[in-house]
Order: sequence, then structure tokens, then C-alpha cells
Amino acid sequence: MSESPEKYQPVGVMIGANVRDLRKGRRWTQVTLAAKLSTRGLNWKRTHVADLESGRRETIDLGTLVTLAFVLGVPLARLLEGEGHVLLSPKADWPEHGATARADALRAALSGGNDWMIWPVGRETLSVDLRRIDHELRDPPVQIERELAEELGVDPSRVIHSAAGLWGLTLAEERNRRVKALGDLSIGERQARQGHITRELKAALTKWVLEGEESGDHGGDQEDHAEER
Repeated sequence: MSESPEKYQPVGVMIGANVRDLRKGRRWTQVTLAAKLSTRGLNWKRTHVADLESGRRETIDLGTLVTLAFVLGVPLARLLEGEGHVLLSPKADWPEHGATARADALRAALSGGNDWMIWPVGRETLSVDLRRIDHELRDPPVQIERELAEELGVDPSRVIHSAAGLWGLTLAEERNRRVKALGDLSIGERQARQGHITRELKAALTKWVLEGEESGDHGGDQEDHAEER
């Protein structure tokens, strides 16, 4: 069983703790911070600041995050100082499921990096295939396959098995392997090549999945049973 979202610190709690430390470091009261935010168009009162700093806000929208960073005079990444995985989605919206990311990866992303990922957590969020994967060693747990499965209207396990049959890796891992083989690239060129390779791999995987389904339509039950074994 995958871990429950309750085990992860909500991103709003992490941001609130950093805001509190920064505010106190500047010797501002909560009223002072609220007033400064108001002058920048964020109509906050002291109670808004108190809710954030006390951890009562699970998430923060991007506009609020940018305004807080500007008023406090720090880079966006400074508001995400901390360790471990953080919960990105509000538990109140979907208490048994959630999206998480490592704090250091989020800071890197806000600083312009592109080597970061989102992890799904929660009961029944991941299939048996996904639970077999060591999350600390692999790329986003077959996230691209899951998205492709939704586009094609097929079960995610079918796309997962197809990727394994094609490359012995997830699509993201195969993409990263090919990008790495290209050597040193600028960030812009790396992103462009990565996008191109991803599209090529998705096309190959789509063809593999659809051809498998056509075989199944013409007596392909044996293949399906082989996959189940």
C-alpha cells in the first residue's frame, strides 16, 4: 500500500514557516507584513498572515507566492527552504490522494532547473506495477505512460507493460538515457531535444499499444493472459 498524504508536510506549512522566520528576522509584526502586502495589491490582514504562519493554509497560489517573495525581498526558492517531500495538493480536496515533490527539487525548479518530478501518493493511487518501482531511483513513476493511457482510453498497466516491452525502462528513463547520450547541451537545446525525443517515444509507444489491442481484437486473449502471468 502506498503512503498516505498525511505523512507529508503540506507546501503551505513549509512556506508559512519560512515566511514567519523571514518576517521575524526583519523585526516586522504580522500587521506590518500584511500592510506591506496590501500596498502590492495582495489585500491581506493580520489574520491572513497568522493563518499562513501557523500552518492552517495547505497550499499557496503562485501569485501569492510571488508577492510574498517580492515584499520579503527574497528569491521564490527561499520560501521553500526545508527537507523531504512536501504535499502539493490540498488534503481537503481529496484527502486520500495527493501529489508530492521533494523540497530541494522544487527549489531547483523555481531557480530554472528542469530535473524535477511530482510523485502521486495515497491509497489506491498506484497500481501494482507502480508500487514495484523504487521511487527514489526512477524518474516520475511512469507518469507519461499514465497520461498516454488516459489519452488512448486504455488501462495504464497496458501502457506500462508496453514501455517495458519496448525498452525495458519507463518512457521517461528511455528519454533521459537518449538525452544524456547527446552530451553537454545548453538548457534551451536540452529542453528542445528532450521534447522532440519524448514525442518520438510516445508515438512508438502508442503504435505498440494500439497494435497490441488490434491483436487482442482478433483472438489476442493468449497475449493478455501472458501479460497477467
